[in-house]
Amino acid sequence: MKRQQISRLELANYLLSPALFVMVTLMVVEAMLAATTTWLVINAGRKVAIGQFLLSDLIWILTAQSASYVVGVVSWIFAERAGYRGFGKFMLRFARENRSKVKLLNEKPAREQVEPFLTGETFQCFFNVMYEMEFALKLFLGLVFNALVLGAEIDISLPFAYVGALGALLLMQWVLQTPLAHAYLENQRMNNRVTAQGYTAWDNIFSGNSYNLRLWLAEFKRRVRDGLVAQIRAIVAREGMSAMSGIVSLAIVFATISVVAMQNAGDTVLLVGLATTLPRQIEMTYELHLLATGWNDFIAIWTRFGGVAANMLPEPDADFDKRIKFDRLVLREGDHANVVSSLSDALRIAAAHPTGRINVRGANGTGKSSLLASLKTEMRKRAYYWPTTDRLAFQFTGGVAPVDIEGDDEDGVVVVAESMDKKLGFSSGERQLKSLEEIVNSTAAEIYLLDEWDANLDAANKAKADALVDALAARARVVEISHRDQVPRGHAA
Repeated sequence: MKRQQISRLELANYLLSPALFVMVTLMVVEAMLAATTTWLVINAGRKVAIGQFLLSDLIWILTAQSASYVVGVVSWIFAERAGYRGFGKFMLRFARENRSKVKLLNEKPAREQVEPFLTGETFQCFFNVMYEMEFALKLFLGLVFNALVLGAEIDISLPFAYVGALGALLLMQWVLQTPLAHAYLENQRMNNRVTAQGYTAWDNIFSGNSYNLRLWLAEFKRRVRDGLVAQIRAIVAREGMSAMSGIVSLAIVFATISVVAMQNAGDTVLLVGLATTLPRQIEMTYELHLLATGWNDFIAIWTRFGGVAANMLPEPDADFDKRIKFDRLVLREGDHANVVSSLSDALRIAAAHPTGRINVRGANGTGKSSLLASLKTEMRKRAYYWPTTDRLAFQFTGGVAPVDIEGDDEDGVVVVAESMDKKLGFSSGERQLKSLEEIVNSTAAEIYLLDEWDANLDAANKAKADALVDALAARARVVEISHRDQVPRGHAA
């Protein structure tokens, strides 16, 4: 029965941990220290107005703001811990939920769809969620505590000005989200068209045909012009929105400041407090814009999180077993040939004796490897499965990864196709022998399913490997596909 896919909320719950709660607590402390700095600045300004300013006031301001920075740095440590914990729990659940889906091992479409989520996409999603959360909380808490200080120490209308400015920016985001999204999508579409034209550059340039080259260049120039126009429109839309947000928030806050200043024109202490906090208030209006626009980024990441959730439980092809051509497969044990007509027949033959070797024979394309995958699916932990091309983890590899994942210049990922053999200094045959030796010495299954265990082996190494398989067969059942007695295409034994 097909299992129900998990939700994005279930994935997000993996981030809930003591580290996350410590991070939030530290962020509250950071915001309170920053607000304390604002309060100290206001009071220092008042002391200046009455001639009582002391050097200790500067020291307190420096101490509070420095402590805020330090606490902010420490909060990122716990943010990273929460992110790694979330990603780790995802991988553990993926392993737990899919450990018996052997039929997916050689399913290329499923691998191409799901593997990117294991090799980078999920990792990036978890940490992008953490970064956006940390960034938004930092802005929000800083605005709340600073606005409260301004309201308590200068005028109660100031916090309401910031609430009104944030509401206006969110309304602008909601009203303009469709044209902004259209501009971004059009920009992406036109950039893709320019890139696609580049795919045909090699043929049209190196063919030496002036006719084709002239047509290609004309189309290339047109697409570059269209791409430039779309790019400019997207930039203007983005930067225009940023400028409008800044102007609106500044207008609302500064209008409130102006009213407060006019109403208290004779209060020198209050006016000095307003003047000393102007840099902070300008900074806060910019943070309002960042907080309002940040929700778009969070929604985009949340959407990508949906892709992670949707690929947590890949399902193999329901018709996998139908590809096995049982009428052309033979399970040979010694001199006795067993003709199989179904998977249950193969299971019965494999379980008939506790030891011994069974060789699966059949022409190419008859489903020999598919049969082993299906047997492993049915036998689960009772069987040990060694596929044809493996990237299985063995102790002798010493933690060496089969492939390298590196970042490119655009923060993408690149798979460096350096073979495991080259990294270990072994030939493919030597690595195969070492894998087989470890299987013999370190595993204890009832049944071993070995798919082309003698591929890439020369005569000497093949004899050594055959002796190892004999050692397995002396204590367990071995179902194998080997090259030692291949059947020509179109024939069965």
